[in-house]
Amino acid sequence: MKRSLVIAKPLRPAADRPRAAAGLHSVAANPPDPDETKMYRREHSEELCAKISSKRLAARIGGISLGLTSDPDGPRLMADGELEGFLVDAERCDVEFEVGFSEHFGAPDGHLIFDSGGLWKLYREAEGFCFRFTTAHLGPMPYKQARVSEDFSFGRVELARQYFPAETPVNPLEYPLDELLWIHRLAMGDGVEVHGCGVIAPDGQGMLLTGHSGAGKSTSARLWSKHRTARVLSDDRIILRQENGRIQMYGTPWHGDAGIAEAAQSPVRAIFVLQHGKANELRPLGVAEGAAELFARSFVPHHSHQGLSSALKFFHAVASSVPCFAFSFVPDFSAVEAVCRA
Repeated sequence: MKRSLVIAKPLRPAADRPRAAAGLHSVAANPPDPDETKMYRREHSEELCAKISSKRLAARIGGISLGLTSDPDGPRLMADGELEGFLVDAERCDVEFEVGFSEHFGAPDGHLIFDSGGLWKLYREAEGFCFRFTTAHLGPMPYKQARVSEDFSFGRVELARQYFPAETPVNPLEYPLDELLWIHRLAMGDGVEVHGCGVIAPDGQGMLLTGHSGAGKSTSARLWSKHRTARVLSDDRIILRQENGRIQMYGTPWHGDAGIAEAAQSPVRAIFVLQHGKANELRPLGVAEGAAELFARSFVPHHSHQGLSSALKFFHAVASSVPCFAFSFVPDFSAVEAVCRA
């Protein structure tokens, strides 16, 4: 997945986003970092800066909208390619952020509650939270920080002026801040993001194929994309929410190797936990096992008791209302046919 990072010279292309490592702890609200050594500013002539920028930017992902408004002397705002399909024209969103420049970031006001081991750290402050972003490529001082209210309904993104020229449009939500904000807002009880490939089958049924990195999500997405009447919402990240008593899945812009991301949604009729096998085999999962398998493939803030409790209750509700299966499959079109028969 390509990520453009508008922070420093020299000028070179942004790097592919590495896959998340398999396993529960690597997934815990910790999107993988881009390659720090290749975090460079784009030229105006590149595609990102060739599109119209403005002082207002808004996007809706997973049914939750987030709006950004730049200060009068702040930067012009522009979405990157992945986010473009999720942009909306909204004067007021579920989450609102101001955006501005900062001359200098002092010491954090709160105490550290999570260290990603990479680009970002999360601090607990008196009135909310603060994400601070640093990279060895630039030194120990943050190049960006985002202060957020306790309920993740409003906040402010501040960019270090020395790394963000005022005349260059920027995306304040540059990865991983965009995904982090949605993960933590969902943890307020709005749903959960999972590692998954979302498919709307030819009969209109929505299916979630979930798995750790390397389990076959992108492979499944490519196979389903060959079916002329099926739709794939995402090949790597899916947001699940409960609405009117039904479990809904949403596509997200955080795609995987197959590069598939669609701003659409569908009720979930079945869930398949992916693993490679020598044959296509389906095994029904009980409620407890299904909930545990989903939790192990989810993005939840493990530093938050509320977030953990909310996710556990949510996945129990999901596994209680949607049939779950362990799916061992072979990487060819017979896997698609096996799911359609099921």
